[in-house]
Amino acid sequence: MSRIGMILVCCLALATTAIGQRTSPKNCRIGEVAFACPKGLKPLRIEPAPDLALFFRKDFGLFVASPKPGFDEQKLTSEVTKTVLAKAFPKESQSYEWKPLKFSDVVSRFEIGGGMAQGFNGSMGIVVKYRHLKVKDKEILVGYAAELARGTDASENFQRGLGGDSLGTIAGCEASVEVIYSITGERINKANPPCSLDVMETR
Repeated sequence: MSRIGMILVCCLALATTAIGQRTSPKNCRIGEVAFACPKGLKPLRIEPAPDLALFFRKDFGLFVASPKPGFDEQKLTSEVTKTVLAKAFPKESQSYEWKPLKFSDVVSRFEIGGGMAQGFNGSMGIVVKYRHLKVKDKEILVGYAAELARGTDASENFQRGLGGDSLGTIAGCEASVEVIYSITGERINKANPPCSLDVMETR
């Protein structure tokens, strides 16, 4: 093989590797919605719930839901939040006080809504955030419940109405965006990444 041919083969191999690194395989599915399985999270099967997928690690749980048309969004997100918290933090009290947080950032042009709240169970602070998407006539909810703080810090943050960020909330945001973009085909803007440190205030 000529030197030029060898260079072309090497370039093609590098390009193929780069494409493989950029594109996550859509090997997770709920109903008719396929998406990239979030990296580093354990899947948890919820039965019977064919339209809900749940994944978790020690400091946050991620959910993807594709409900039927005409669903009650508030009821669905409340039920899913309870399930995520019980599965992701099974040793914690499941009795939470809640405060709504301002939801303003948008990461996808397919978003049609969303919500965010801060919870406190007496020892641990939680942030729950979800995004409501509509893609090809399918409504999809992608969100997470993440540990924010514990002990005195958690109590003070909740009393002052401050949300904020932690390793769990940043990881939850990143996993959510990864799933969303695998569905919509969008790409992360590296100059302005969607998951950055921020301070959230109650409404």
